[in-house]
Formats: sequence, structure tokens, C-alpha cells
Amino acid sequence: MKKLISTLILMNVFLLVGCGRGDSSSAKNTKRYSNAPKKKLSEAEKVKFITPTIYYIGDYSGVKSSQCSETTEISLRREKSDIVKMNLCNKAFNGCKMQGSCYIDIDGQKTMINYHKKLDDGKIQFMLVDRAHCKYGMGDSSDAKHSFSEMCLDPFYSVAADNSIYPLGTVIYIPTVAGTVLPDGSTHDGYFIVRDSGGNIDGNGRFDFFTGDFGLNASNPFLDLGLGGESNFDYQVVSDSDAQAVRAHRGFPLLK
Repeated sequence: MKKLISTLILMNVFLLVGCGRGDSSSAKNTKRYSNAPKKKLSEAEKVKFITPTIYYIGDYSGVKSSQCSETTEISLRREKSDIVKMNLCNKAFNGCKMQGSCYIDIDGQKTMINYHKKLDDGKIQFMLVDRAHCKYGMGDSSDAKHSFSEMCLDPFYSVAADNSIYPLGTVIYIPTVAGTVLPDGSTHDGYFIVRDSGGNIDGNGRFDFFTGDFGLNASNPFLDLGLGGESNFDYQVVSDSDAQAVRAHRGFPLLK
């Protein structure tokens, strides 16, 4: 039976499941860490069920710092030795910091930046995203077990998790998600790869789902499922051999 289950999981990586889901007509306009799940799980339940939230690429390219009453200075790393300082409107700064990656306006161009680190002076350093390598921004590239030269986020297939429990590259399977029709018309196979971590992402079953350019609105199919915090679903951590097949299928740690 165990071998049969393993085989079925592996087959799902390459097969599309029919049975799509409709769009939500009344998604809540909440932020990454404020959409806490309604049901609080016990520690035993957290091993079996997810505690979900959603994060995405915030778009602040239309927010001009020259028109803001309050701004925050950031350090922007453009190349290894090219670091500049610039001001962001507080709205853009807070959104970029919370979501991890975002679009801002630089010299009239819509540009993606990624959270990098907090500096000794307390300021936040961001870095420009090389979209030729990581089109949708970057996740964490190292934890206590693994280190990668780059870690690209993969919309609708990436999650942030507690890396002390789920190291980078861990694969989880959520049966309820399998069959969901994504915005590009493809059908989700139910598999996700841990490519990131984040504030308040702690403990068993705690997953933050990355949805790329689709934020908390009706066009995001994961909201319709309840992954924005409305529902708790059962999940499985996928075994090594099957997990490797999923990682190869998604081009981990880059993109397919």
C-alpha cells in the first residue's frame, strides 16, 4: 500500500487533474500577516493540517516618493559593489518589507526589488532583482542544512515555511489544491516546494503561499480555496524520491 501511494503521488507531478475552481467574488483586502486563519489548531492538529496565509509581489510603481508626506530611507544594492540610498513612501516601504518583493519606480521604470537584510544602523537593505534569473523575485537561499547560489520564487508553487522544520527544498502535497485552475489556464497538481521563510512563519503546518503578481483580490484562485486564512487543509510531506521528481519538474532552485 505504501508503495502504491508513493507511485500515485509521483504520477500526479506529471498529470493534470481536471475539475477547476471558480474565482472568489468577495476576497478580503488584508495583508500578508494580518489574515490569520480563523481556526486555531492544536499542536497535534498542526502536524496534519496547514495554517495558511498568502503573500505576493506588491506593486508600488505608481507611488512617487516626491508626493509623499512621509518617507523611509533604504539602502538599495544594485551590484556587489554598487549600493545607493533612496527614499520610499512609507506605504511602499511597509508593503515591500512585508511581502518581501515588490515593484517600485526607479527613474521612470517599473523595477522589482527584493528584501535583502537589516543593516547595523537599523535601515533595511533591498536589492534589485535580476529577472533574467528570478522573474518573480527571490526566496531564502540558505538554512541550517542547505545553501543555494540563487533561490527563485515560483508563483502558486512556492511556500514560505519554518526552515527548522521544513528545510528549503521540502515538498508538500495538499490534495484540496490539486485540480485548481490557475490564472494562466494550467491546472495545479497539488505540490508545493519550500523556497522561503518569513516573519511569523513558525511551527508545524505553517505555510505562506506565494502567488506572484496576483494579490488579495478576486483574480487569485487561492483565495477562493481559503488559503488566505479562511480554511485549514490536510497535507503530506512528500518522501525523498518523489520530492526529487517534483523539484526537477519545477526547475528548483530556479524556475522550469
